Amino acid sequence: MARRPTSADEWEYLPVTVAQDRASVSFTTDHFSEFGLLGFDLGKAIDAFKRDFIDGLTGGLTQTADKPTCDNEQPARGDGYSITSDSKDTLFWCLGADNAGHRVLKVTNNRRYPLLASHRGMDVIDNAIDWGQLSSLSRVIAGDKAVIAPSGTVVFNADLSPGTSARITTEADVIGQSLYALQTGVIALLQILTRFGAGSGVKAIDIFNKMLQSPSCLASLGKGSGAMISGCLDAKQIMDAFGYKGLLLAPVMVAGPIVAFFNSQWNAIVDQFNGNSIYRIEVVRAKPAASFAIFAGDWIGHTRSLTITADGRAAEHVGSGCCHPVIDLTFTLSNPQGGPGAATATITVTSVQLHDWSRSDPAPKVGQTATIKLADGVVTEPLSGGTYCDHVRQLAGVCGA
Repeated sequence: MARRPTSADEWEYLPVTVAQDRASVSFTTDHFSEFGLLGFDLGKAIDAFKRDFIDGLTGGLTQTADKPTCDNEQPARGDGYSITSDSKDTLFWCLGADNAGHRVLKVTNNRRYPLLASHRGMDVIDNAIDWGQLSSLSRVIAGDKAVIAPSGTVVFNADLSPGTSARITTEADVIGQSLYALQTGVIALLQILTRFGAGSGVKAIDIFNKMLQSPSCLASLGKGSGAMISGCLDAKQIMDAFGYKGLLLAPVMVAGPIVAFFNSQWNAIVDQFNGNSIYRIEVVRAKPAASFAIFAGDWIGHTRSLTITADGRAAEHVGSGCCHPVIDLTFTLSNPQGGPGAATATITVTSVQLHDWSRSDPAPKVGQTATIKLADGVVTEPLSGGTYCDHVRQLAGVCGA
């Protein structure tokens, strides 16, 4: 039984009691208005659901998502940072930096279904659980992986150590497939209500939230179409989610043709996801290019000294006691490797002046090469066999003798 104040208003459906002979119904009303006994052709309603469901599936997987924006995008590419990604439009992204110089990667889902994102090397900064969105369920179930809602944006910490990289890889998980099917099915049911003049004011997201409050619906997701129909779209669930308007929908979902139809369309959903959900973003921070500046400075040892310029020229003096020079030599540096904490370079002797070389091993010669090493503030020069300290390590007595 339905009623409405005037012919211009939407029908309101009332529960009725059917007489035992099924020839009449009785109902209770608190005021008089326009009444009508409405019925519908179940076969046509099923056909309409199938049509609307398929239209929902084939309407394209791309979401009209807004591209994210980041502050300081150009400076964020400095200091050795670079970023590459697939060429598809599955995700939109930007790499930026906050005012403190910390890198952030914002990733937006441009698909109509949730995407599961693994994020090796990057932590999630912002992906707040919004229970007003279906994807919130997937976020909870995904555990330590991030689930990006349709049109949703997740923010990752993209600060990297030199010489490291991090990667975002997305895929459509089974929960996402179930949510997409449920979303499409609910929208198709709302189309039926609209044809009956009962769809006004009913929002798909509100229906989703009500359905997801049911433990049986929650447990059914990711387990195939049959489980989802029995857990989320049986007569009781429809009545709980749609209220009295569910009276018009319950017969559609319990009909055998709909169950068979869902089973067949489930494979179509999976097929649509194949290849479309996979997307990769990689952020790389290159090692800083080693330079002679790492070695530049005055290095000190007991009765010996080593001076290296920023352009890779070195002068070394080794003595014995206060006033007995042993050797003076010069050399150039090439092929620097590493960083301030640990570095190496090739040295080539350019001049040698012997004073009192009494060691058993041969004295260095012009053109001779070796590898000089820097570690924790100490330079080791193998030709003379000496170690040289920076100021801090010298005060600690590391290069004392």
